[in-house]
Amino acid sequence: MSADHSVAIIGVGPRGLSVLERLVALASTRWSPARGPITVHLIDPYPPGAGIVWRTDQPTSLLMNTTIGEQTIFPDASCSFLGEMPDESGESSGETGESTGRSGSPAEATDRDRGTSGDRSAESGGHDRSPFGPSMAEWYRARGGTEPVDSTFPSRTLYGEYLRDAYARIRDAAPDFVDIVEHRTRAESVIDLPAVDLPGEPAEAVPPQLVRCEDGTTIIAAAVVLAVGHIPSAPTEERARLAAYAQRSGGIYIPQSLPAEAPLTEVPPHARVIIRGMGLNYFDVQTLLTIERGGRFDAAGSAVRSDATVRDAAAPDADVPGTADAGAVLYTASGTEPVLFLGSRRGIPYRSKPISDSHPRSSWPLRYFTKDNVALLAGLDDLDGDRLAAARFNDQLWPLILADLRFAYYRTLARTSPEAFSDDPGRLREAIAEAVSRHLTRRTWQETHPDAESTTESSRQGRVTREAFAWAEIEEELVPDPAHRMSLHDLLDPLDGLEFPTREPGASGSLHDWMLDFLRTDLRDSLAGPEASPVKALFMVLWQARLLLKELIAAGHIDPVSVDMEIRGWFENFVSGICDGPPPRRIAELIALAEAGIVRFIGPDMHIGENPAAETVAAVGNADGSVADGLAEDGPGEESAAADSGPEGTEDPLPQIFAVTSARVEGTITGSVVIDAASPTNSLALAADVLIHGMVDRGQLTPARLTLDDGREKRLSGLAVTARPFRTIDQEGAEHPRRFALSIQLSAVQWGLAIAANPESDAATLADSHAAAEAILDLI
Repeated sequence: MSADHSVAIIGVGPRGLSVLERLVALASTRWSPARGPITVHLIDPYPPGAGIVWRTDQPTSLLMNTTIGEQTIFPDASCSFLGEMPDESGESSGETGESTGRSGSPAEATDRDRGTSGDRSAESGGHDRSPFGPSMAEWYRARGGTEPVDSTFPSRTLYGEYLRDAYARIRDAAPDFVDIVEHRTRAESVIDLPAVDLPGEPAEAVPPQLVRCEDGTTIIAAAVVLAVGHIPSAPTEERARLAAYAQRSGGIYIPQSLPAEAPLTEVPPHARVIIRGMGLNYFDVQTLLTIERGGRFDAAGSAVRSDATVRDAAAPDADVPGTADAGAVLYTASGTEPVLFLGSRRGIPYRSKPISDSHPRSSWPLRYFTKDNVALLAGLDDLDGDRLAAARFNDQLWPLILADLRFAYYRTLARTSPEAFSDDPGRLREAIAEAVSRHLTRRTWQETHPDAESTTESSRQGRVTREAFAWAEIEEELVPDPAHRMSLHDLLDPLDGLEFPTREPGASGSLHDWMLDFLRTDLRDSLAGPEASPVKALFMVLWQARLLLKELIAAGHIDPVSVDMEIRGWFENFVSGICDGPPPRRIAELIALAEAGIVRFIGPDMHIGENPAAETVAAVGNADGSVADGLAEDGPGEESAAADSGPEGTEDPLPQIFAVTSARVEGTITGSVVIDAASPTNSLALAADVLIHGMVDRGQLTPARLTLDDGREKRLSGLAVTARPFRTIDQEGAEHPRRFALSIQLSAVQWGLAIAANPESDAATLADSHAAAEAILDLI
């Protein structure tokens, strides 16, 4: 078979599957069978669609961090790249049209190629919303699912089943001239073949590529798509040191990885486990070391909940939202759990999403951070023309987002706690509107400083807002109690400036008790929802603001230095801490584990080192995990005790080789196991994947680079690529016309990369796949 018409997709998770869907859909209407067959090679050691992250054989207790209603593989009517959608008769001037399928009439082939399915007509009232294929919500309902799709966090296996079925639908829809070949192996290298100059024929301008696989398979492809997703990362020096120390000292070190793939079964019962990282990976680790070891969470004050409720619904019971015990669960231990000592840089987990059966996420209109206002700041009529806004985040965009945050917070506070105001809260709304008006009408730095010596300096200064002092005065006047005022700093880093003499539960100044109060408040706010919690109203604003920022960055309307130094420099972590937390259920479970003595808290700014007394201390420690016998200074209220190894007093079978401290909590904790629960670093420079590392080493791929204001060049974490369709660029600066990259390797040109597309959102991820598929069909 001719390599001229062959495509290799390396990595067939959601992003690779999306490229396949677009190739099949476009080929069905744009490719003449007379040109010969198309062969699409799918290279992934895991099943197409689900890949490694969403594989269907992992524990069903592991949950997605998004709801059923937020996933789709297939385009829908919102996708601007499609043109006119077909009407109910199936006629359209868009992609649909007659095609010769594997069987049946042209009309039947059209339905099949577009992914329609009669099994969905009943649940959609007889009208198929998407002629391409179902969103996850449609698919879930069609198979009999009854949970609310906009507030249910499904298991990862359920999403994997959707992706598996989506792949089957795409494969079955492919016309006869599209051959899909699965290769359950890893790609190890992509080699640029030499041009062939045959007698009487012109030499190939760009020859095809040779893909070598781990199992010895070689594939010649006219186009290659790199959609490898998360890849292994080389350990830092500190992490490599901890791993080597554990190996020679009889302990265990588990590096950054997907928790479902981590060797957590090696952690023995009752081991004292130090966990670094309190993000989403931690909650997977928590689940695998508790529920998957036979532990059980039950709704407080109710009968035992079924596994299906606990594992798939994942929303706390909240019969009385806003009460102290709303959503509370109790943990029944199996006796095989380790003891988990939990810490991170900030010392707190991401705040849980305000999503429950009563409060599904809904759209929230932004009043001040809008496209029209961004255009106004840039002196443009709109953002649809050729001119770019070149906006700077800190000086120009953040004041608008901050205005939206203040408006949402105080509007909700006025509705829920009117007694918090000393006067008409409408005055705050007026102050916000006035500040925004002044911000929008202020002239540029260049206009107010025409004699500035440095053009670089003048182009970067932007607008500097001066409303902060006036705002603080009116805020203090109208909201006299600081506890009621909006403090973004306290929201992001509530432990900043606090010090704790002990971790002991019930003791004066206990970190343990502070953490439980913090977690209970967060859970209560999430269950109250944005309408009843001023703090959770901020979630809705930041969620919408992030969506608009993604769009502005992709369109090139934000200064690249500002994107790197400001949006990625601080705003990204700020938004993640508020918007990217776990389902409320996971916070309820963390509280229950802490109450049961399974989880202890280390504190912020944790430091892991070697325990110099590892040979003598064994598992002897204080009740909160602090070292006894004078090995560390006990804080006030801490009492020495026999070995602390969980609620039943059994000892850690491994030596206590690690010692961990917090900068703001007295005492040292020892442990035998360290789990790095932080997400793997998605940096091209640290790639430990054989394929990507090799291509970078050979110069076929190279990190993107950014020229800073002072002329220095900075390497970014993602690949150097062209604009959409994202052809790769080599170390010499040449683009490869036959090689494309998608997924998280696009981090240098996109921000906040999604795992998949949201339905009814004109999803950028689907547009990326569509552009790549169009370019591939054009060149093969």
